[in-house]
Amino acid sequence: MNPPPLPRRNPIASFFVGLWDVMNFTRRLILNLLFFGLLFLLLIVFLVAMGKGASSAKILQDRTTLVIAPEGRLVEQYSTDPVSRALAKAVGDNNAEEIQLRDLIRAIEAARDDKKIERVVLELDKLQPSGFASMREVAAALQALRASGKQLVAFSENMSQSQYLLAAQADEVYLDPMGSLLLEGLGRYRQYFRSGLQDKLGVDVHLFKVGEYKSAAEPYVLDAASPQAKEADLFWMNDVWQRYLGDIASARKLDAAQLAAGIDTLPEGIAAAGGDLARFALQQKLVDGLKTREEVEALLTDRGVADSDADGGFRQIALGDYLTQVDARRSPIDHRPQVAVVVAEGEIAGGDLPAGRVGGVSTSALLRAARDDDDVKAVVLRVDSPGGEVFASEQI
Repeated sequence: MNPPPLPRRNPIASFFVGLWDVMNFTRRLILNLLFFGLLFLLLIVFLVAMGKGASSAKILQDRTTLVIAPEGRLVEQYSTDPVSRALAKAVGDNNAEEIQLRDLIRAIEAARDDKKIERVVLELDKLQPSGFASMREVAAALQALRASGKQLVAFSENMSQSQYLLAAQADEVYLDPMGSLLLEGLGRYRQYFRSGLQDKLGVDVHLFKVGEYKSAAEPYVLDAASPQAKEADLFWMNDVWQRYLGDIASARKLDAAQLAAGIDTLPEGIAAAGGDLARFALQQKLVDGLKTREEVEALLTDRGVADSDADGGFRQIALGDYLTQVDARRSPIDHRPQVAVVVAEGEIAGGDLPAGRVGGVSTSALLRAARDDDDVKAVVLRVDSPGGEVFASEQI
């Protein structure tokens, strides 16, 4: 007995069933492509990391030049995990770049006493603006390296005011002839919204504050900075600026008053140099010469050891590779009494927060762990924070 024939499907239903099949296939195809694409990207990152590890495992040769070319901003502690940093670097996200302050200082201090490091070269073009206190710590480490007899050379195609604080510590500072270096001083620029909020939007803002110098919220109730805000800003900016000028004048062996006068008459000085910013920097004795990258590399090759396989043609090692070398020399087990360093960087808020923010719970837990560790005999708390929640601060 033959089975009864299947009922014929409605053409409209057949259309939608077929459409669903196509959509379902497309969905699975896209998901598979995304999955395998991510897998391929992770494989590339892993292979690049392995390749860097293999290159850094080479024996450090005599008369090597350490090239310090930091990318990103100086931080007390990374704000992301290693995988996120590797992925950001793989896709070219330069805004996510960070350099740990302690790593940079550790490399400079190691190079100071390393007999195989002949000189140190600073390339600061990609160093982003960082805290003045952090920059001064690096500058002090560079001063100590220079005092040890190691040659320190700085080169940039363009140099910012903050970058120059480090470059000025070098024995020789070179700037590209088409580059620029301007010391302009410090300033603070804030937007004020009272007229826009009240006159245009009809929004009334009621501000309750304690103290004359609490100016954080005054842009909502004023159209310009209050006298108290100006006084407070000028107080810290003048202090920082005088320290900056003193550091530059000391490192470059310049008269601080003449240096300040040159900055105060900046437009006239640039005009006298024919609008040539590089030549103006040379006239002000901020740099020792105007050279292109190729000319600086030729100079370093003549002074060091030629290496046709290396970038620039001279024997060198990059900052990251050198840190790997330095870490490999350290003993993995240290039974001496320890000093714990707890980093409190970023805004203070409640809860358990990742690196890059100060959590009332998480930072307290770090301090508690240090207190309970018998091997820890002292704690250094490094704070780099604009402030935040009162309760979280009380917890810490």
